[in-house]
Amino acid sequence: MIRGDMIATASLESALNERHAAIRRAVTPLPGSQPRDHFKPLNIPGDCDGLTLLAALERMVGNISTSEWLAEFALNRIVSLEQEPVLPTQIVRAGESYQHFFPNVTEPEVNGDVKILHEDEALIVVNKPAPLPMHAGGRFYLNTLQHILNAAYHPQTPHPAHRLDANTTGLVLVARTRQFAALLQSQFAEGRVEKIYLARVTGQLPADNFYCDAPISADSGESCSRSVDLKNGLAARTEFRVLKQFADGTHLLEARPLTGRTNQIRVHLWHLGFPVCGDAIYLPGKKLGRTQTLAVGDPPLCLHALRVKLIHPLNLEPIEFNAPLPIWAIR
Repeated sequence: MIRGDMIATASLESALNERHAAIRRAVTPLPGSQPRDHFKPLNIPGDCDGLTLLAALERMVGNISTSEWLAEFALNRIVSLEQEPVLPTQIVRAGESYQHFFPNVTEPEVNGDVKILHEDEALIVVNKPAPLPMHAGGRFYLNTLQHILNAAYHPQTPHPAHRLDANTTGLVLVARTRQFAALLQSQFAEGRVEKIYLARVTGQLPADNFYCDAPISADSGESCSRSVDLKNGLAARTEFRVLKQFADGTHLLEARPLTGRTNQIRVHLWHLGFPVCGDAIYLPGKKLGRTQTLAVGDPPLCLHALRVKLIHPLNLEPIEFNAPLPIWAIR
């Protein structure tokens, strides 16, 4: 190695050490561990124009029942932007905004062991732990990867170019600016990013190499799940290769999603009868669970974003990144 390369490597290592120290400060204690009032935005879409607020909320959020919404209204937890209680019978218009008030919220614990594998002027490469949501939603507002990165890179605001489920570990590509984010996102949208995952599954596999091209529903169902929808689903294809059989009869697979549908790998394996070990939604026997985000200490979801190949947005050269193997992929 020439001296210039040695200096560059040492400089990068020093920068990553400083970044990891900033991450440790951001998660010690976890930012969502202190009780706080939270107001979740409720933005009225066009197809809810002219409905009552109750009817609009029922359409907007399918997993909350009418009786649950009415209970929230009775507690004065559906409010205006001025934080004034509103009635369920109020007629709403497209573009209006309301809020769902959650008092004295303490967020569930997450795994804050975020590792930065690489950074440069355009790109940050993260090895995301689990459980850790990417963005605010549901019960999570501050205990998210986005909030942790915002704290570690302040005053910059990093922009993840794609997303992993809260329970999935591995590589996340994050842009340093909106402009670089757009360049990365276009590569993902056009299928020019090669993604390789590891999955540990149960069941008797049909061959060492197989695939699934069943279309996947565009809209979420029970517990925000997706399913195979042969009539109206979005085109999807995932290719699988068996890497190893473990003593307990489970198998380690390499999964290559050639499209980018929500929950694609998990849905395809579940549809084929080989659910991913530790999956709390797509259960054996084609059953659906209700747990969306695992608790710290639960058996892990055995799905890991192992490798990505793309065109670097700064120098336009091909580049590849690899994540360390999770324990469940080794033994």
